[in-house]
Amino acid sequence: MDTTTTTSAYPIRAVDRVCDLLDTLRAAAGPLTLTEVAEAIGLPKSSTLRYLASLEARRYVLRSGDTYQLGSAFQPVHDEYLERVREAALPHLLRLRDHFGETVNLGALAGDEVVHVEVVESTQSVRLAASRGDRAPLHSTAIGKVLAGTLDPSRLDSLLKRPLQRVTGNTVVDPTALRAELARVVEQGYGFDDCENQPDGRCVAIPLPGLAVPMALSVSAPSSRLSSGRMASRAAEMVEQCRALRTALRAVRA
Repeated sequence: MDTTTTTSAYPIRAVDRVCDLLDTLRAAAGPLTLTEVAEAIGLPKSSTLRYLASLEARRYVLRSGDTYQLGSAFQPVHDEYLERVREAALPHLLRLRDHFGETVNLGALAGDEVVHVEVVESTQSVRLAASRGDRAPLHSTAIGKVLAGTLDPSRLDSLLKRPLQRVTGNTVVDPTALRAELARVVEQGYGFDDCENQPDGRCVAIPLPGLAVPMALSVSAPSSRLSSGRMASRAAEMVEQCRALRTALRAVRA
């Protein structure tokens, strides 16, 4: 008997299910719950949990609380994509920095956090800036609020059930209030933090849709140079100024 022919004609069901599971996690905008994974691949939760546990042990899946995403075994592919994004974005970010005169940040969704893909600091002596590779919470940052708007409802529910860190005295940690704010962010098309992640810093962010990883752009400044009343006009100006950046990033292949 030709075992090669037999194997190809009758694929092992377990292998197909593992592939379906990994494809589901790869295609998701963010981490998924056990229920979401099980429904997507059409298996009982008990069976799905066994597959996830085995994949987690081999670092193909990362478990965080009650959610799952692709693990570190796939991280090099993800990192290579973000590095290509960073290289494509840098000249545009430099131009935006010069246009606005403030620090410009490019951030991506990374689980329940924002990761700073690139940061171009203001040339002013007093400035507000993170560093490339820094991570920050979703709920206390302008970019984070924009990216939280990309989460599916069940994923957002899971996030809001967890205790939220009060980073400054202005950080919104009440789940009801935060949910209402995130709804406004989606409706108005921009998000901001008003001294919520740093005591004397404000930041306004807009989404960068159509990319392989959910991403957003922000402009940050000391509160003395960016009043809360200017957020809407600044966001509208950012949308206009970011046309070339969006085109460049959409050309980067995952």
